[in-house]
Amino acid sequence: MFELFTPSCKVQKDRQVIHDTDARVAKYSRRGLILNFLVFALSLVFGGFFARETNLAVVLVTGLLLVTLLRSYYLFRFEILYSRAPRRWRTQYFLASFLGAIWWSVILVSLTWVLGMRDEALIMWLYTVVFYSSVANVFSPYIRFLKIYLFIGMIPAAVTALMLATVEGALYASIMVMFYVMLVHQAKVTGSGYWERLEVNFILDERARGLENEQKSSRAAIDLKNEFLVNLGHEFRVSLNDILGTLSLVDNADLSDRQRDLLSMATKAGERQLDLVNNVVDFSKITTKSLELDESVFDLRRLVSKLVRDFSLEAHQQGVELNYLLDAELPARVKGDAARLRQITGSLLSHALKFSVTGNVFVEVTFDSADENKGELQIVISDSHYHRTDEAKAEVDESRLQEAEQTGRVGIGLAISKGLAECMDGSVHLLKTPSGGNRILINVNLEAISHQGKTLGADQRLRGKRLLLVDLPDRVAMDLLDELSNWGVEGQTVYGYEQAVAKVQTCRSDGEPIDCVIIYNRLNSFNALALSRELAKDESTAALKQIIAMSVLQRDTDEVQEHLQAHRQVSCLEKPIIYKQLYEALSQRLVLQEEPESDSPEPVAPIVPVADEPGIKRVLVVEDHRVNQMVASGMLKKLGCYVQLVNSGPEAVAILEKERFDMVLLDSELPEDSGLSAVIKIREQEKTNNSRRRIPVIAMIPDLSEEQISELFSAGFDDQINKPLRYEALEGRVQRWLNIDSASV
Repeated sequence: MFELFTPSCKVQKDRQVIHDTDARVAKYSRRGLILNFLVFALSLVFGGFFARETNLAVVLVTGLLLVTLLRSYYLFRFEILYSRAPRRWRTQYFLASFLGAIWWSVILVSLTWVLGMRDEALIMWLYTVVFYSSVANVFSPYIRFLKIYLFIGMIPAAVTALMLATVEGALYASIMVMFYVMLVHQAKVTGSGYWERLEVNFILDERARGLENEQKSSRAAIDLKNEFLVNLGHEFRVSLNDILGTLSLVDNADLSDRQRDLLSMATKAGERQLDLVNNVVDFSKITTKSLELDESVFDLRRLVSKLVRDFSLEAHQQGVELNYLLDAELPARVKGDAARLRQITGSLLSHALKFSVTGNVFVEVTFDSADENKGELQIVISDSHYHRTDEAKAEVDESRLQEAEQTGRVGIGLAISKGLAECMDGSVHLLKTPSGGNRILINVNLEAISHQGKTLGADQRLRGKRLLLVDLPDRVAMDLLDELSNWGVEGQTVYGYEQAVAKVQTCRSDGEPIDCVIIYNRLNSFNALALSRELAKDESTAALKQIIAMSVLQRDTDEVQEHLQAHRQVSCLEKPIIYKQLYEALSQRLVLQEEPESDSPEPVAPIVPVADEPGIKRVLVVEDHRVNQMVASGMLKKLGCYVQLVNSGPEAVAILEKERFDMVLLDSELPEDSGLSAVIKIREQEKTNNSRRRIPVIAMIPDLSEEQISELFSAGFDDQINKPLRYEALEGRVQRWLNIDSASV
């Protein structure tokens, strides 16, 4: 079968493209169909052909009407017929159009043969030229059909004009043939351009769909990976919870100092592993933009001091001197995500320690108040201390940060830190100063709750005491002198053995003797130990109190331990110097040891809480994991509470109906949502019994979203505590809800 249209490229095989092309053909054909009939009818009415050849005119009009009705059937019912069989519609419509072109050719031949090239014949010729010009543009995508269609409609009329054997006829015939050739050529160009344009658009659409599918596949893969990481992180957290919880229970055992240090090292290592797991989960949340911050009020100074202290052992293991300074205007309490801030600073501090090139890492914390409440916290971690004059000359060195992320030398810590800082409306930058020092700048926005700087209160018995600071780093010494002044202590600084001995003797001869010497011991040396020995040997300074600031690793050496045992006036303080620890050490050395010693009391056995003993708080722990039960129970007993354990929510509801408890610690993820059901039933019981007392129910939760936590509070929980349980966090909940002072336990 002869095909009028054969698809030759992908776009011509696309159903939507062909449908749009055919719909365009049908749209313009409907207009031409009606116009053809009206033009011929009007030419008969106003011309003389009808009067001259009435029978022929009637036949021509009737035939045109029938052909018009036939083509109208395919055009005005396009959507219905086309949806059934697109190819059949196209073929049948093309055949109907051929029939229309044949009949139009009959009309034009009849008028030309009867009237010659004048009157209505000229009008019809002119209209035919205009009509087929528009038709050529519309039908140009189907060039094979168009050639035949134009040939049928135009060439027979040209042959008839030529048969008139007149000059006018020959002229019009040649013009018609030339016009036919021009229309075919124009249609070829237009049709070719039409399909090429659609082909380009089709390829672009295919690529766009391919990219969209790839994006969906990538997103699905990322979602699957993130879900796997979150689930894996949960499993690791459960295991680490058991380890850290068990280690926390060993704290009160009868251990030596060395054993306690080893236990502390194991606990910190476990906590670092837990932080690593949390980093992996956070990374997945940052990539999916699903991270939610926890806004709470916290002690900023305590957070930074504890963080630096936690990294002191790692710093000394890396052979790095670690020191820090807190701005005097630093607010005491701020509102923000303390855990995220600790995570950012800890990760970047670990990076700075690991890749330090100077062997000195300095942490400086400042707070720039934007208004009364809001402000920007800036934490600068530098390889060595820098001068503020270098600030403007510092160059951004983000390439190192990007290189570190790409090479993976520090895992995902840097990438997570940047993401977390941006979530907190802040930033992380690496700077390089002209002096060669490298700095990491951390900026986050926080809300200041208490603007008053937090300082330790002065002990009246410390007032007037004189301290000599030996070999302390300059900025540390200057800041410490200011802090000592707040305590009512007079401090002076010297460097080296000779200056120290000379200063001690000078002060004694002036009637203002030194009460205590603080000696800073450098890494990879025992300069402080040598000075301490000399002071201890000299009769004039033998009784002088000494505090040596050194690392845990240095303190645990046999040489240092022998020196401490031989000279009771000498004690050690862990570096970096934490002001609270120094304050307690000075109070111990200069105040308590100077008071008359009383007989040492006999050791008292630890008090074991008894259920019926007055004043003992009763806590019900609802937990199905044995190790978690042991951890929670051990911590609560350390806090002086009586503890009873149950495994499920229904058991908890049943026992609360019979016995009275002061607090319930309930796992929020018990099987079959029994934890959630339990707290709902507990609240229903309180309403049923018209109880005026609402028992505090604390949810032990993993890393949940804000929405999930809100659901827990809506169900009836009063507070939450994260798992794995930390002693400090549990202590805070007990103090809040049971009014237990842990210092008295």
